[in-house]
Amino acid sequence: MTNATTKLTPFAACDHVDHHLFAVQPDIPILDALEHASVYLSCAEALFHQATNAVRAEHSATIRWASKHMLDTARSLVQASIDGLHTAKAGGEA
Repeated sequence: MTNATTKLTPFAACDHVDHHLFAVQPDIPILDALEHASVYLSCAEALFHQATNAVRAEHSATIRWASKHMLDTARSLVQASIDGLHTAKAGGEA
């Protein structure tokens, strides 16, 4: 199970169609994916704290929007890692 890798995980669904704008790619080493998720979470947290101090309302909204997308990306990286670990534990392709 030391060679576990991510599974394809689409995210950022389009509102009007059944497609996603982005996807975590398959076969990325789990550690790499989780390290990236950690960075995205740290950035989202920092932005969240900045949003409360934004002088203009539109800046606060933009910062919150960016935080949401960073959280979506981090969540997808974690989910792709979990799915990859389950596949590796099961001993093959899912």
